[in-house]
Amino acid sequence: MAVTLVMLEAVRDFYYETGTMIGIKPAGGIRTSKETLHYLVMVKETLGDAWLTPKWFRFGASSLVRDLTMQIAKMVDGRYQSADYLPMG
Repeated sequence: MAVTLVMLEAVRDFYYETGTMIGIKPAGGIRTSKETLHYLVMVKETLGDAWLTPKWFRFGASSLVRDLTMQIAKMVDGRYQSADYLPMG
């Protein structure tokens, strides 16, 4: 997360200097939906609401898909499934 914060601050500084928005896509180590919330808060607090769109901020974490699917399954049937139950890996 520390590296992403440095990148967000660089994006912010670039925007302040040029008025040009650039996107960011952190990758690696983002595995749970709970972690994504930490990243989203960091983006909001560092760059603001304008960057909270897929055009300007996306996750590059394929392993996150399994956790999100497990969270959705829990919402549907009220219990967590085993990671082995889901076919993605």
